[in-house]
Amino acid sequence: MRVLLVRHGEAVDRRVTSSDVDRWLTEAGRRTVVAVGRTLGELGLDCTRFFTSPLLRAVQTAELLAASLPSHDARVEAHRALASDEGTTAQAVALLDDVADDEVVAMVTHVPKVGILAAELGELSQTPAFPTAAVCLVEVTKARGRAVWMLDPDTLAVRRF
Repeated sequence: MRVLLVRHGEAVDRRVTSSDVDRWLTEAGRRTVVAVGRTLGELGLDCTRFFTSPLLRAVQTAELLAASLPSHDARVEAHRALASDEGTTAQAVALLDDVADDEVVAMVTHVPKVGILAAELGELSQTPAFPTAAVCLVEVTKARGRAVWMLDPDTLAVRRF
């Protein structure tokens, strides 16, 4: 399977809302996420499912990415294991247990969890940096993973590991 690890898009400042859970994407964040989604589609990565944190900014990111891809019909599923302060990385990785080998799935989450997942799933020696809307592609076969590349959300360039 191929797993896209995604940090949510740019969200409004914490002081704008009464709860971190309710922070929404800025207009610039929305534009960037749509551009990232289109780039993923151009790279042939049409996700069948999106696993996302239930926090608003992550759900909005997953929905915008799904709508930007060629099929436009990927399921978006919210899971507490991907929230910024809930669940463990083991619980997040367990979401992949029922994913078929030929599927492309995205996991939309937050820092630091997204970096930890990339290092763990991709068998990296250190945690990669994840600016908002960044994407890391990890190929997973027979419980072994390999980080392939990172997509820079500002330039839409791919940097191989």
